[in-house]
Amino acid sequence: MTHELKTGGDRGYLRIATEEAFATREQIDGYLRLVRDGKADQGVTSLWGFYAQSPAERARTVIERLLDLGDRRIADMDATGIDIAILSLTAPGVQAFEAEEAKAMVVRANDHLADAVARFADRFVGMTSIAPQDPAWSAQEIARGKALGFKGVMVNSHTHGEYLDAAKFDPIFRACVEADQLMYIHPQSPPDRMIGPMVEAGLDGAIFGFGVEVGLHLLRIITSGVFDRYPSLQIAVGHMGEALPFWL
Repeated sequence: MTHELKTGGDRGYLRIATEEAFATREQIDGYLRLVRDGKADQGVTSLWGFYAQSPAERARTVIERLLDLGDRRIADMDATGIDIAILSLTAPGVQAFEAEEAKAMVVRANDHLADAVARFADRFVGMTSIAPQDPAWSAQEIARGKALGFKGVMVNSHTHGEYLDAAKFDPIFRACVEADQLMYIHPQSPPDRMIGPMVEAGLDGAIFGFGVEVGLHLLRIITSGVFDRYPSLQIAVGHMGEALPFWL
C-alpha cells in the first residue's frame, strides 16, 4: 500500500468487506457432533473436522474471530481499514443439519446477528440466514430478516446435495423478490457425489472445490429458467463470479 489504511471514508469512499463470516458456538458444536456421530458429509468432515478441532494456532484464531461480534472484530476492522462489514453465518450455515434443528438454530443466529448490528449500526450490516430444508418456512424467515433490517439473504450453496433450481425451492426465490432482497450464494464443500476426487487431491476447499461447486449451482439456476420466472431476482456470487466469466 502507498498510504496508511484508515477507516471513515477519508479517501472519498468507504471500504466495505462484503463476505464477512461469523459463527455461533451452537453451530460449531453441532458440526462437531455430526462429525463425531458419522452423520456429516465429506465436506463438513474435511472443513470443520480441521477448523473446529485442530490445535494449530491458525485454526484456533479463526474460530475465535468467527465467534466474536464485538470489540475484537471492530478492532480488526480498524486495523485493516475496513469501514463496514457485511456479516453472515459462516458456511455451511445450518444447511448441514436436519430441518427442525436447523430452523431453531438459524432463528437464534439471526437474532444474535441483529443484536450485534444494533450495537454497531455504523459498522455492521447483516444478511438473513435460512434453512432451505424447509422452503416455505425459509420464505417467512426472509421476510422477518428484512424486518430486522438485514440487507440480503445468504444461502450456502447446496443443501444435502440438492440445488435451488429444484421446484421445491421456488418459495425462497419468490420471497427474495417480494422482499426485494438480494440472494448471495456462498460456497461450501461439494456434495458427496461430487467431492471424492477433490478430497483425494486436497482440492475440496477454497483452492478449487468451492468455486467449482458454486459455479455449477449458478449455472443450474440460469439454465432452469429461474430468471425467466423472476426477472427482477438478484443473485450475487463471489470470487469474480466463481470462474463463470472466464468460461463465458
